[in-house]
Amino acid sequence: MYFLLTPALAHVPVFEGGGKSPETATPIEDPAKSRVLYGQLSGGDPRYYSFEVEKGERIVLGLIVPVQAESRLFTPDLILIGPGLPDEGEVSQKAEVPEGYGTKVFSGERTESATYEGFTPSAFYSLARADFQAPESGIYYAAVSSIDRGGNYGIILGYRENFSLIEWLLIPLNQIRIYRWEGQSLLYILFPLGMTLAAGVLAILLKKETATGFNPARWSGTFAGLFFLGTGLSYIFQMLISLSRSSYSSEIAITVFLALASIGLGITALILSLKDEGYGVKPIRKQFYFFGLGLAGLLLWAGWLIGPILAFEAAVLPWRRKR
Repeated sequence: MYFLLTPALAHVPVFEGGGKSPETATPIEDPAKSRVLYGQLSGGDPRYYSFEVEKGERIVLGLIVPVQAESRLFTPDLILIGPGLPDEGEVSQKAEVPEGYGTKVFSGERTESATYEGFTPSAFYSLARADFQAPESGIYYAAVSSIDRGGNYGIILGYRENFSLIEWLLIPLNQIRIYRWEGQSLLYILFPLGMTLAAGVLAILLKKETATGFNPARWSGTFAGLFFLGTGLSYIFQMLISLSRSSYSSEIAITVFLALASIGLGITALILSLKDEGYGVKPIRKQFYFFGLGLAGLLLWAGWLIGPILAFEAAVLPWRRKR
């Protein structure tokens, strides 16, 4: 259900739908913290997000849309509503402006090529960007509006890159939601992982010693390795998709690093799991190594949380060889 939902979220991703009026606007705490608010616009009704800033504080805003066939003609506008703002640009008739507030309209303009983002990885069109100081203290509203049609959008808010522990750990799951926001089906997203798991299970079943050589710890370690490996292949898969839709970027190096790190964790876990205890690493050392693999998986977003959990499981289960 989490993956099937249409997102609305934040360089920390946030998936909460914007309000349909300033009174019901989605409140955003700490507007200096960099985030992307992923959402969907339908029916021509604007979506609102609210945040509070002091006079002179920096406000950074941006507007993006995914690279997909349905969004090729979707070019919404970004509207900033707040105290002390001079009225600039034409505001949609459906947009609500609180009394005494001014508006700045940043008209959406498509760039010639899409932008590649290396951490997800993904591709998007950047339509508008603003960076200035708040003229007055108070509550400001960021709204996205389109006269012609609806579609998926992302509002960039903030400039200070930092993550809480929970936000960091949930990045792998939010990557899937971002791919859904791009228009990809869940089956398409999970294809590399599914193929990796299928190939791994088939290889295990074809081993003659499967019935006697696998205990729960070995199963956990093996599947942790397969999930790590599947994540690495998924990074490569999504990178190729995104590059086919965008221009070259130095952020490719980030994706390659994350992919190779996941693949390296996967190969290490598989070697440790499949190596015979009588001739390989001692069981107590295997448990220590798998604990390290689990921590590395969480740090490097490998295994979509399942891989690290299985690695930790392999670290606490006994590695006795069945005879």
